[in-house]
Amino acid sequence: MSKKRYPVRVPRTAAGIRAQESRTGVGRSWWAREWTHRLEAMGLKGRFGRGRSYAATGQVVTLTIAGPHVEAKVQGTRPKPYSVTVDFRVPEGLARIRIVDALRAEPMLVARLLADDLPMEVRDAFRAEGYDLFPGGKLGPGRYDATTACSCPDYANPCKHSAAVLLLLGEEIARRPLTLLELRGILSSDLCDED
Repeated sequence: MSKKRYPVRVPRTAAGIRAQESRTGVGRSWWAREWTHRLEAMGLKGRFGRGRSYAATGQVVTLTIAGPHVEAKVQGTRPKPYSVTVDFRVPEGLARIRIVDALRAEPMLVARLLADDLPMEVRDAFRAEGYDLFPGGKLGPGRYDATTACSCPDYANPCKHSAAVLLLLGEEIARRPLTLLELRGILSSDLCDED
């Protein structure tokens, strides 16, 4: 039985956001490596490599982070860019209050976050409440704590366009780890004393 062959499709050229570290896939910080590891563990297989190529060549033309909701436009093979959304599960109710209180109780943790460092204790505060700071946490069979959607015709989710967006998010997180908390609905203003 011969393997079905599909025509090679090359995306249209776009002058979008170019990933800086997507060729290696590993940032210098532990949190950048963890982000990439989690994406690889989501079973993206070939789509992860194609997403990496899309991120490196600037196919993501817009990327907007609004708390736990991310919107992007990714140029593919069609004239109109695809719309990609990523939504992250946020801690709610008492769990959110306990996470924020645990972080605020340690001023050095907050100071390090504001100085673009991510202490492992932040990850632990989320885990203690049953939440994961990084994407890929499972909520059940086939369900993750971050959901992606794309307007492309690919049946796989996440597709290569979503993978490109997730990789660029990883680069933003490598530069500014506080973005990880914002994706989980916790802002820097939540961590600072209101006195």
